[in-house]
Amino acid sequence: MKKLLCAALFTVLTSTAFAAHGPAGCGLGAVIFEGKSGLALNALAGITNGIFSNQTFAMSTGTLKCEDAKTARVAAVSFVENNMIALSSDIAKGEGESLDAYLALINATNADKNILKSNFDLIFADNATAQMVHENIKSVLLI
Repeated sequence: MKKLLCAALFTVLTSTAFAAHGPAGCGLGAVIFEGKSGLALNALAGITNGIFSNQTFAMSTGTLKCEDAKTARVAAVSFVENNMIALSSDIAKGEGESLDAYLALINATNADKNILKSNFDLIFADNATAQMVHENIKSVLLI
């Protein structure tokens, strides 16, 4: 369970960094090529990040333009975005590892999962984005 949670958290943080900082993600390349745009410069920023292998360090320390990777809100929304199907399946059942991992991210491990199950249609309304699903869950749980 801890390995799954760690893997999910790593995936979320990595995806978050890419979503918030363009295709190259955050890291030394984002610092060196800050304010620059274009395919070639994004590729150079990504290559720089790869050469110096500093994204994991930057995300875990909140440095090198990864300052927002440490926030729980960004991590939770990215988790929903990357695990929408598994999370919706778990909420429909009222249990599951994806649901447990998400609740850990939002510091609601003691939440009543049956409340989420009974409000499934509200949480996953038509065309709901990850941000909307996250807000709907928080609303249902009164967080």
